Amino acid sequence: MLRIGNSFRETSILRFIAHALLLIVLPAFLAFLMSWSSVASSSGEGAAINLAGSLRKQVYLIVATHYAPPAPVPGSRPLLQQVIADFEQRLYHPILLSNLPSAADDPVRVSYNIMETNWRTAIKNDLAQLNTERDGNILPRAIQFVALIDAYVVAIEARHESRLLWLGRIQWITLGIMILVLILTLRWLSLRVTQPLIAMAKAAKKIRNGDLSVRSPEEGAGEITQLGQAINHMVAELAQGISELESRVTEKTKALSQNQRSLELLYRTKQRLSDQEPNKATFDQVLSDLGSVVDLEHAAICITETEQAPLAFRFAVMPNRPSEYCDRNACQSCASAANTPRQHPSQVVFHLTEGLKNYGIMPVRLKAKQELAPWQRQLLEAIAQQIGTALANAKRKQELHRLALHEERSVIARELHDSLAQSLSYLKIQVVRLQTQFPEEARSDTAQAALTELREGLSDAYRQLRELLNTFRLQMHERGLAAALEQTVQEFTERGAHPVILENHLMGVELSAHEEIHILQIVREALVNIERHAHAEHAWITLAWLNNTILVTIADDGCGIADHPDKQQHYGLSIMRDRAHSLKGQLTFRRQTPSGTLVSLQFTPNTPFAA
Repeated sequence: MLRIGNSFRETSILRFIAHALLLIVLPAFLAFLMSWSSVASSSGEGAAINLAGSLRKQVYLIVATHYAPPAPVPGSRPLLQQVIADFEQRLYHPILLSNLPSAADDPVRVSYNIMETNWRTAIKNDLAQLNTERDGNILPRAIQFVALIDAYVVAIEARHESRLLWLGRIQWITLGIMILVLILTLRWLSLRVTQPLIAMAKAAKKIRNGDLSVRSPEEGAGEITQLGQAINHMVAELAQGISELESRVTEKTKALSQNQRSLELLYRTKQRLSDQEPNKATFDQVLSDLGSVVDLEHAAICITETEQAPLAFRFAVMPNRPSEYCDRNACQSCASAANTPRQHPSQVVFHLTEGLKNYGIMPVRLKAKQELAPWQRQLLEAIAQQIGTALANAKRKQELHRLALHEERSVIARELHDSLAQSLSYLKIQVVRLQTQFPEEARSDTAQAALTELREGLSDAYRQLRELLNTFRLQMHERGLAAALEQTVQEFTERGAHPVILENHLMGVELSAHEEIHILQIVREALVNIERHAHAEHAWITLAWLNNTILVTIADDGCGIADHPDKQQHYGLSIMRDRAHSLKGQLTFRRQTPSGTLVSLQFTPNTPFAA
C-alpha cells in the first residue's frame, strides 16, 4: 500500500490524466464492444421471432386446408401438401437454424427440438392424410402444437430480453466506473495539484515579502513535487546565500573594526614614539595600548645591544611581573629567546628591527588555548617595526650628539694646545734659563724653594694639560662607553706596572654622550691617580645597577689615599667632583682596609634607555 501511495504521489500529472482518461474511455469502449456483440448476436432473433410467429399461422392454414372440402375449381386453392411443405420450409429455415444456440440445454434449442420432434413424429402424419370426415382431435392437437411454437417464441424473446438486460447492466456498470474514475481523478487533481499550487502561491507571496523560513509543500503530483522541491531548494540556497552574505558582511565589519582599531593603535604608537625620545613610560603606554587591542597575558620589550651580545636590558613588561623571556637578573635570556623554538603557539617573539639591524625583541604570550590571528600578527609586527625605528632614531640622535660633543672637545683641545700648552712650554723654558742665570750656590733658601716650587708647579700643570688634551682627544666608537672603557683599560694596562680589570654589568644600557664622557673621564682620572700615587699591583673598574641608579667604582690595592686628599691633589679631585656634579650624582673617596682606595660614582641616568 505504501508503495502504491508513493507511486501515486510520484506519478506525473500528464501520465495520471492520460491513465484516468484511459480508464474512462476503456469502459465505454468495452460497453460499445459488448453492445455491438449483443446486437450482432441478436440480429437474427427478430426474423426468427417473425418466422416462428408465421409457423402458428401456417399450422392453422394446414388445419383449415385439412378440413376444407375439395375445391370446386381445381387449382383455386392451395393443396394440403403444398401447405405442409411450406410449413416445413419455414420450420427448417436457415434463420431459425442459425439462431439456435450450440448448447444442448439452452431453452431455445430445447423448445425448438420439442417442437420439431412433435411435428416430425406426430403432427405431420396426422395432418398429411386427407379425411372428409371431421376429426375432433386434429384441432386440439394443432392447438397444442401451436403452444409448442409459442413456447419456442417465448424462449427466443426471453433470451433476447436477457441479452438486453445484461447489456443495460453493463452500460450502468460502465457509467458507474466512468463516474467513479472522474470523481477520483478530480479529487486527486484537487489534492495533488490544486491545493499544492495554492500553497505554493501563498509560499511565493511570503517569500516575496522576505520570509525565507516558509517552505513549499512537497506532497503533490510528480511535477508538483519536483516544483515544490525546486522551490524549497531555491529558498534554502537563497537563505543560505543571504546568511553567508550576512556572515561575510559581519566578518567584513569586524575586520574593518579591527583595522580601524589597529590603525588607531599604530597612529597613537607612532605619535608617542615621534613626539619624544622613547623611554620606559612611553613603552609602558605602548604595551598598555597593545593589550587593549590584542588579548595578551604577558608582553615585554627587551632592548639588546647586538655589538655586546648577549648583554640585554628589559625595558618594559606587561603586566608588572617577571617576564618568561626576560628576567632582570638574567637579561641575556631575552636575546637567546629569539632563537629558541616556540613551546606553544601562544608564545611569539617579534624582532625590533630597523632595516637589517636588530635593536631587541618583543616577546608576547597570549592567554591559554589562543593563537595570534593574521591581523594580530601583522599589527604586532608593525608595532615592533615602529619600536625598532624609534630606537634607531634615538640612537642616531645619540650618535649625532656624541659627534657634536667630540667635535667641540677637539676644538677645545686644539685651542688649548695652541695657546696654553705653548705658554706653559715657554714658562718652562724661562725657568730653565732662570736656573742657569743664578747658580745654585748663589741662590738663597727662599729663592731656591720658590724656584723649585715654580718648576714643579709648571711641570704638574703641563702634565695635567697633556692629560686633559688626551682626554679631549678621546673618541667614542659606535659601541659607546663599553668600547671606550675597554680601550682605556688596555691603554693603562700596557703603560702601567699593574693589570686593570673591567667588570661591566650595565647589561647593554645606552647612555647619553654627556654621561658617557663624564664616566670615562672620571675613570681615566682615577686610573691616572692610581698610576702616579697608589703604587698598586691591581686595579678594578666595576659598572653595575643599584636601585635604578648606575654605580661606577674604581678600586686598587695600593697604599691608600691620604686623609686630606684635596690639599695634595686639588685639581684632579676637583675636576672629578665637578664631573659628578654635572651628572647630578655623588662622588666619594674611601680608604680601604687593609690597603687601597675606593672611588665610587653613583647617579641616576637621564636617558631614553634608562630603567
